[in-house]
Amino acid sequence: MLTIDADAHVIENEATWDYLEGSDRRFRPVPVSADMPAGTRQNFWIIDGRLIGGRDNVGADTPAEAREMTDIDRRLRHMDEIGTDVQVLYPTVLLRPFTERPDVELALCRAYNRWLADIWKQAPERLRWAAQLPVLSMEPALDELRWAREHGACAVSLRGVETHQPLHHPYFFPIYEEAQRLNLAIGIHAGQGSFAVLDTFGADNTFTTSKLTVVGAFHALVMQGIPERFPELRIGAIEVTAQWLPYVLHDMRLRYKKQGRHLDDDLLRTHRLFVACQTDDDLPYLLGYGAEDSLMIGSDYGHADNASELLALKGIRDKGEIAPAIIDKILAHNPARFYGLAGS
Repeated sequence: MLTIDADAHVIENEATWDYLEGSDRRFRPVPVSADMPAGTRQNFWIIDGRLIGGRDNVGADTPAEAREMTDIDRRLRHMDEIGTDVQVLYPTVLLRPFTERPDVELALCRAYNRWLADIWKQAPERLRWAAQLPVLSMEPALDELRWAREHGACAVSLRGVETHQPLHHPYFFPIYEEAQRLNLAIGIHAGQGSFAVLDTFGADNTFTTSKLTVVGAFHALVMQGIPERFPELRIGAIEVTAQWLPYVLHDMRLRYKKQGRHLDDDLLRTHRLFVACQTDDDLPYLLGYGAEDSLMIGSDYGHADNASELLALKGIRDKGEIAPAIIDKILAHNPARFYGLAGS
């Protein structure tokens, strides 16, 4: 049985931007370091004239050449050491807003996707990835989606907020339609793509800007009928734990009742909704809310934030608080179904 890490990361580096082509090279991010008022030194990228963070979110428990993908064999050996068969890769710097210009966004997303495609080619059964779409321009976004599907992508990575529209807005329907047609999951990852949100709540308030936006998007997508509109689309909430599920499901049940509707007790399964949990979630409690066929787990490999747990896949089995058959679902069957991987 495969063990699947539903949320691992790559750390963008100079090699990522070597995939910029032609005139797009003028948009190449520039690495810089700066002394901060608190006396610390932080690392940034300069992208489109802005200082963009993310370069310091680096897990010291992972080898540099593995997290930056400069040595794929080292990454695979480390996966073997920690008992992981497959990782699904998400970005780092691109989880935050980095430009408001469609041409810059397209250039960097194209470079990132081609970097990930070359990584996938070196271990196609073990390193899968989520495509980053230039959502400021829809037709190029759809072109990237199709290209990524042909080059190893198993999901589309969206943030809790994108552009100036919520994720249930019709603007995003072409992405959902095409992802459904191509059997690609929608992974709504912790993060957000709006400078307005960042400016409103502050760059340090990541709980509100990067976590709660995903929970809100999950709630709104269900309430606005997106799973019914796209009956084969799979939607997942990634890197926001799963403890919020009971609250959200209870709230939706109350809202459905006021509308004269009934919320399916098996909503998560029937609506193809998935959530990446953490080992410190109250899993027995969550299972009482119909989450058995929807929970996955991710390690946040490569990062060093409060969602990072390198041995999460091993840890959930070692806790022994839920039945082995359900652990097998969390480690293998559920992520395989969500990402459309072999064995699902």
